[in-house]
Amino acid sequence: MSMTSTTTIIPDELEYGGPHHWQIQPWARLARKALRQREYLRWVDQYCTSVSVKGAEHLEALDGPAIFIANHQSHMDTPVFMQAMPEKIRNNLYFGAAADRWFVKGKKKLILQPWYQSLAMGNFPIVRGGGSRTLDYAKWLLDHNCNICIFPEGTRATDGKLGQFRHGVSLLALEKRVPVVPVLLKGLRELRPKGSREVTPGPVSVSILEPVHLTRDSGMGVEASTQLLWERMNREFFESIPFPGRNESSQEDATPRKDAA
Repeated sequence: MSMTSTTTIIPDELEYGGPHHWQIQPWARLARKALRQREYLRWVDQYCTSVSVKGAEHLEALDGPAIFIANHQSHMDTPVFMQAMPEKIRNNLYFGAAADRWFVKGKKKLILQPWYQSLAMGNFPIVRGGGSRTLDYAKWLLDHNCNICIFPEGTRATDGKLGQFRHGVSLLALEKRVPVVPVLLKGLRELRPKGSREVTPGPVSVSILEPVHLTRDSGMGVEASTQLLWERMNREFFESIPFPGRNESSQEDATPRKDAA
């Protein structure tokens, strides 16, 4: 299959490169696996003084595609998320990315071109404010037994609160009848806050929560489903970061080692 892009033209005259259906082909998966250290894991090695992961056992029973959701704090979110996932998830995982930031054709300041985003990063475009049609490719990925990850806040947080969720994840989960796996990322905003070009090394934490099964049979609509997902994540949002090798009483006094990287 040739590496040609599907170009989408939207009303505001932006041209998007992608989505690229070839990104799920075996050759593309092999290329992405070879590039994983370069594009994802090396940033974790460089800037995360420790990565604490809990709840990995919740992934063992997954059989088939799933929608992963995570809070969005930093450009470091996806590398840390990838680091925390077991190999079987990593090899079949695709990230929804803002089309107007990462997939605009001819954008002068865009270092990684749309085709490379699809190939090396496993990203696919999501048009913010594009309506239900922007979910068509995500549905196609799920139909082809792929896992997808979406940040339901839609943008990186600028404060210490969990932002309001958009309804895209609920629409996908209810239609495709796939589980939603909430993943809570902590410490990432301290590494690189929104608007900052500097990265301050420090510890991060990943909490993988139990899968949530949304079904229309329960009578729960889209808005109620979105609220359920938000409440599930928000319950654990303010728990302290577990630092390896420290007991609970000393965690609050723990500070990142800025020279560890």
